[in-house]
Amino acid sequence: MKIMLIGNAGTGKSTLARWLAAQTGYPVMYLDQFWHTTDYSAEAKQWFIQQQKNFCAAHDNWIVDGNYSGSMAVRLAEADLVIWLQVSRVRSIIRVIRRSLRYRRDKNSRPDMAAAFTEHFDKDYWDFLLYIWHYDGDKLRKVLAAQQPAPHVIVLRGTRAKEKFMVDFKQQEFS
Repeated sequence: MKIMLIGNAGTGKSTLARWLAAQTGYPVMYLDQFWHTTDYSAEAKQWFIQQQKNFCAAHDNWIVDGNYSGSMAVRLAEADLVIWLQVSRVRSIIRVIRRSLRYRRDKNSRPDMAAAFTEHFDKDYWDFLLYIWHYDGDKLRKVLAAQQPAPHVIVLRGTRAKEKFMVDFKQQEFS
């Protein structure tokens, strides 16, 4: 099974990716690990897309954690299941700030992030928080709707829905 995890920052994509990997043994591609090793140039974007194609082609089963709508079509074309995590904007921002504070104290607290990545509480960080606040789920809906054939999409709204999904998933057999 090929699983994509999408949603706003701070919704729990990476945490769910680690949990799914532990349950299934599937390899995980954390998109942040790749994108944040680049210089964010046009060449970097092409490299980033190629890395995703390589990962998807190299594995019969996989989990990919992250949005990156500019390259989402690459993953959607291969995915069997898309899990879209949704929490309130306030909860997303609180989680991101907590995660950032934890990461400042312990770089190992984010195994989903590029090792050389450094986070600063600067203008870029505040812009990121604004991006979270103004996150547009409609853009994701349009990308998902345009994909043919469409993968199965599960929307998990809130922590309870995620916990129920985890219980249900655990009761199924995946290999």
